[in-house]
Amino acid sequence: MAISGLGTQSLLQVERLVSMRRQLDDLQRQLGTQKRSDTYAGIGLDRGLTISLRTKLAGIAGFDGSIQQVDSRLKLAQTALADLGSAARTVKTAIPKATYVIDQGGRTQDQATARGQLDRMLGALNTQFGDQYIFSGLSPDKAAVATTDEILNGVGPRAGLIRLITERNQADLGTSGLGRLVIPATTSTSGSLAGTTATLAPDAPAVATGTANLGAPYASAGGTLDLNGITVSIPPGADGAAVRDAINTAMAAAPPGTPLVTASLDGSNRLVLTGADADTAVAIGAGSTPALLAELGLSTGTTNPTNLLTQAGGVTTGQTLTVAIGASTVAVTFGTGAGQVSTMAELNAALGALTGGTAAVNPANGNLTVTASSSTGVIRIGGTATAATFGLAATSASPTNVVSIGEDIAGSVFGFKLSAIATTVAGASVTQPAGSPKTMSVDLGGMLPKAGDTVTLSFTLPDGTNENLVLTAVATPKSLVGAGGFAAPGAVLGGAPGPITIQAPTLNGGVPVTISTLTASDTASTASAKISAALAALPGGNAGVTATNVGGQVVLKSTAGEQVVVGGDSPTLDGLGFPAGNRIATVVDAPTEANQFAIGTTQAETLANLHALVNTSVGTLARTSLAAASAVQAANEFFNADGAHPVKRVAGPPFDSATALVDGTDADTLKWYTGEAGPTSARSTSTARIDPEITVSYGLRANEQAFRIPLANIAAMAAVSFSPSDTDGQGRFMALMQRVGTNLGNEQGVQKIGDVMADLGGAQASVKTAKERHTQASATLTDLLESVEGVPMEETASVILALQTSLSASLQTTALLSKLNLTNFL
Repeated sequence: MAISGLGTQSLLQVERLVSMRRQLDDLQRQLGTQKRSDTYAGIGLDRGLTISLRTKLAGIAGFDGSIQQVDSRLKLAQTALADLGSAARTVKTAIPKATYVIDQGGRTQDQATARGQLDRMLGALNTQFGDQYIFSGLSPDKAAVATTDEILNGVGPRAGLIRLITERNQADLGTSGLGRLVIPATTSTSGSLAGTTATLAPDAPAVATGTANLGAPYASAGGTLDLNGITVSIPPGADGAAVRDAINTAMAAAPPGTPLVTASLDGSNRLVLTGADADTAVAIGAGSTPALLAELGLSTGTTNPTNLLTQAGGVTTGQTLTVAIGASTVAVTFGTGAGQVSTMAELNAALGALTGGTAAVNPANGNLTVTASSSTGVIRIGGTATAATFGLAATSASPTNVVSIGEDIAGSVFGFKLSAIATTVAGASVTQPAGSPKTMSVDLGGMLPKAGDTVTLSFTLPDGTNENLVLTAVATPKSLVGAGGFAAPGAVLGGAPGPITIQAPTLNGGVPVTISTLTASDTASTASAKISAALAALPGGNAGVTATNVGGQVVLKSTAGEQVVVGGDSPTLDGLGFPAGNRIATVVDAPTEANQFAIGTTQAETLANLHALVNTSVGTLARTSLAAASAVQAANEFFNADGAHPVKRVAGPPFDSATALVDGTDADTLKWYTGEAGPTSARSTSTARIDPEITVSYGLRANEQAFRIPLANIAAMAAVSFSPSDTDGQGRFMALMQRVGTNLGNEQGVQKIGDVMADLGGAQASVKTAKERHTQASATLTDLLESVEGVPMEETASVILALQTSLSASLQTTALLSKLNLTNFL
């Protein structure tokens, strides 16, 4: 019989087979996709965790994209910075070997190198990342800097660096070329001392006056007077006139050397005894007749004159006083002995022997006044007597011999600025910079400098550097040049030559050397040879003093720079061409080295030499170091400018008399930096978040100090030009190289390219750390997500295999059962 339809048991079997098939399909999908489910619903209770994990992984992926961009840009920036640093080092390394050989364009090979490196630096500063200029701050769509040609030469009416340097040079050097300094004529005054407080009484003779009226009916009883050791006899019956005459007659007959006394009668007929001078006392001795003394109104004793020794506040016997003016000195000893001084008159007579000035005491009060006749002599008061006795508050006085130097205009920003002045000259003094405008000076006083003494002038230059101008005194050869000598027929000395003397401080120990070998037939040549031979034959040699024939005239020269004095027979000296008034070596050779001044024969000559050297040396320093500093400062002012800070330019024309700077405008001055120049830091102009908690700043501006300094100095080096005819060109070139080399060094407190690289390196380190952290976090989250969404592959494969086996068996069984009927069964 046939079986038709499906029973309940069959339906269940079919359903089970369908379920197994669906399970097998799902397991095969899981094995292919490695995911538990295609939908969050299929994940079950872990679907919220899955969403959270996928969100975090998406965030990390977003940060990684930003990191990739930042990292690429930082690498590009570091490459540009390395190029900038390399360019600066190339210039700095070349400077110590720089040589002054200029080409047709007026520049050296080192300057050409500087221009090439300037091109390289500007190119690096215009580096682009994609379509963005990375050194332009917040304006990445704009090029950061202008081109080298534009920066140096300007564009149209907009001035470039070369023009600014030219204008600044004119302003710094000034119209006189002395760096805006004024060097007035020297000033000299003679030394003087003047007493004002002396209260000495004038010199006065001794006076002894009797008290008796010798008018009629007076008649002397007679007797003797012992007067200054002279016995005077008074006859009996003598009236007043007879007494007077007897005394004067006895004094007239006194032996020579007796201190004389003069007798007279005053208006009251009293006897007046007066010493001969202010050195003579009136002494009435005990040998006098007492009765005679009584009738004359006199008494025994000594009446002293008024002089320096006898009055209160004067001097005492044995004290001394010395008065010197330069090399001339007068020394006196106070007393009454031979050659000693006791009165003001005698003191004045002694002081009259001084040369080089005058000295005298006021006979009314004793005030001493000493005045030098030139600016050379130093006045000195010495001895054991107190200077205050003669009204003096000081014991020395020097002349003034002043060289001064000053700034031209108060408040001017251009040229040299006075810093300090110093000297090693003994007795000299200095006045440091003061006043408005500032001036400073050196006063050489009254002594000649010694060889090697210095005067140092210190200046501050426009770029902030300092220069010391050291001026050194040197002893150069001094000569006595014959003129008009050898006028005898045949150009011989002629006449009857007598001995001559030659004297110099170190020649023969300072003792004059006598030369007696000259003859009338001597020519200038033979006379010179004889004089030189005599000097060379001295035990100590000629001390550098020689005689030569120059153009038919004798020239005496001290190569050691000492003063040579020639004396002796005047006609012979005249015949040699050394007339009266010109017998001292007065011709001083000029120094052969820079910044040296010759020690002259007088203070005035030495002062003139120093003054001339100050002028020439300051001028040379202005054309070299000042001009170089001016170029560097002009470059600093040009490169320290941007859109927010205008270029500072000289307020002119005229430029050589300008005193201030003004702001350049867009119309007249080129701007080298064309990017954004806001007040914020350069790094903050580009930022990126590379982590939920971390933001890095990596912006750059080409006008940062680290770039401005090398740009300014290398551009200044490239911009300056020189001329073959400029004798100061090499000095200016070397001064410029020195400054550029120093400014390209590692100054403390100044931002450097390495500092910028370090800033970006910090950002790179943060990026790297974040990237590594993200990699680790992503791996962890991915693993966790896999554990939630994924399936165990081996287990799934095993289940599939088991399920396939079970399904195959079930299907086979089902198939067999589907063929089963009663016939087959039976």
